[in-house]
Amino acid sequence: MIRYIIFDMDGVLINSEIAYLNLFQMFLKENGVHKTMDELHFLAGSSRATEDRYLAELIKQDAKTTNRLKHEFYSRYPIDYNLIKRPYVNEVLQELKARKITLALASSSPIDNIYEVLDACNIREYFSVIVSGDNFERTKPDPEIYEFTVQALHADKQEVLVIEDSVYGIQAGKAADLEVIALLDPILEHDTSSADYQITNLKEIFDIVDQRKGGLM
Repeated sequence: MIRYIIFDMDGVLINSEIAYLNLFQMFLKENGVHKTMDELHFLAGSSRATEDRYLAELIKQDAKTTNRLKHEFYSRYPIDYNLIKRPYVNEVLQELKARKITLALASSSPIDNIYEVLDACNIREYFSVIVSGDNFERTKPDPEIYEFTVQALHADKQEVLVIEDSVYGIQAGKAADLEVIALLDPILEHDTSSADYQITNLKEIFDIVDQRKGGLM
């Protein structure tokens, strides 16, 4: 019986990874570095620290200067998160709560960005636990963020589902001994073969939940 679902944010609740990669590519170009989208796909689902290290290597600046330039550039192109929200997000979260399933969020993103996204999409209220990669030295694919979230929920792992989209996220969930649903992305085409389930839209979560508990709770 599923009593808890832990969501990733980027690529699951919002279709942000392509938007982020496009911005990253534009920023690199402005700084004289040309990379194809295929060359940048490995950053999808990675931590900000991983992205910052890669960026510092490419533009040959110290971390402080790199972060300043990046912040100034990104502030010129704000993202309307509500416009890139995944289909059915609000109704799926509402129905899961109605079924008495406790929801959590475990994202590698900084906590201020998490709250910005959740508030823009009007969905913060659905999550009982919100965990940011800011809290950990190692982020996905390390399982620590999921181990911590399960403990914060006081949950039995057999009663938990994780919903991810990226290779790193799926690896983190599996390394934490959790069942993982992969939300497929037809553009990024992540390798989701290690996930327990694969879905093409969030409504398909209910098929898996119902299989696991034989009907409503």
